[in-house]
Amino acid sequence: MWGLIQRKACFIMETKGISKLDLKRRNRKQILRVIRENGPTSRVDIAAKLALTRAAVTIITNEMIAQGVLEELGEAPIDYEHLQKGRRKILIGINANYKFVLGAMINENNISVGLSTIDGEILDKELLNINAKTDQQDIISFIANTCHKMMKNSNLTSKQVLGLGIGVVPTRWEQMRAEVENGKLSFSKLRFMMELELNIHVECANAVGLYALANLEFTDGPRQNLVLLHSGAQYNCAVITDNDLQADYEIHSDNIEKCIVRRNGRKAPGFPDGSIYAELTPTVFESRVKEIFSEDQTPILYKACDCKWSNFDFKKAKYSYEEGDKGVVTIMNDMLDMLAIAIYNLAVTHFSNRVVLQNYGFGEGTKAYLMKTLLNLVGEENMPKIAFSNFENERSFLAGCTLATEKMFYEAGGLN
Repeated sequence: MWGLIQRKACFIMETKGISKLDLKRRNRKQILRVIRENGPTSRVDIAAKLALTRAAVTIITNEMIAQGVLEELGEAPIDYEHLQKGRRKILIGINANYKFVLGAMINENNISVGLSTIDGEILDKELLNINAKTDQQDIISFIANTCHKMMKNSNLTSKQVLGLGIGVVPTRWEQMRAEVENGKLSFSKLRFMMELELNIHVECANAVGLYALANLEFTDGPRQNLVLLHSGAQYNCAVITDNDLQADYEIHSDNIEKCIVRRNGRKAPGFPDGSIYAELTPTVFESRVKEIFSEDQTPILYKACDCKWSNFDFKKAKYSYEEGDKGVVTIMNDMLDMLAIAIYNLAVTHFSNRVVLQNYGFGEGTKAYLMKTLLNLVGEENMPKIAFSNFENERSFLAGCTLATEKMFYEAGGLN
């Protein structure tokens, strides 16, 4: 009896000051979370996981089905090892076509814009190459015009779209007028301009964290730890613990550049000797290759560049490596050795299920060498799970869709 009184007292304390709408949103949010993390689930199992009554779950889920947020998927498959009497459980799942989401990712070299369902099925996509001189207004106009066109092509009104999620890589923050307010990253100006153009809700965030969220695979288990390494002119990192993006990485995702991967290694002003910034950025690779660029030391690359360094690009370097160009291979393998150390240390430090590499553009030979290096470094028993991101270039907009879906669907409990 005393235990029952205590539980009732706790319930009163937890719900005191919470409006009926907030309580409703919280319950719906929890139900959506259970289904997302476990796949199609019965009302009975949802009630058990959330410690709610079956009657309460039935009322809530029936309303969500009537609204099109959820859908009944039929009876659960027969479990021959645990046969039960009576009717089989009815599974319910998230209706992927309840509403649609727009996403845009402002990367270092391109902008990816697209339209998808809630579960990430691509309906439309478009890519625009950019550089540091691309005007901010041109970027905004491209995103807005592309979103309008995609909605029109799919016969969608603004009411059928949850909203637009935009990710911006840190090297583009200044260009897109990002600000840090009270310790939080803000794209208020960008949001205002985009909402004015589109008349839909817009969310913006650090692209690195969005890539980490987009790479979560709930089929690997309901609760995951994940580390994402993002390569580019600047190195960035995002960490997910128990499915939640760690807030410290929202503003300071570039702190990873200070990590040391070679004792007493290359120097860079403001960084420790042998840091990731000094050893592993594409700029470092380019400068090292330039030092030995010649017909004698890099014959394949030399020929691919028509004997002129001014014709160098990373596609030619990648080709040269895959073809076994000795000088390029030596430099690249040296950098991969250091990358392997960074990957393993991150995996161990953050108890990570997976380490995801974003924006590396590795060929098959490069991937094979990295995996072999890691295996030789730590052994099969300690080998971390490595994955290469599925959200590159024209597919990268899906990370923006992830932001829109997370904020406007899951966190809102399907109420918008």
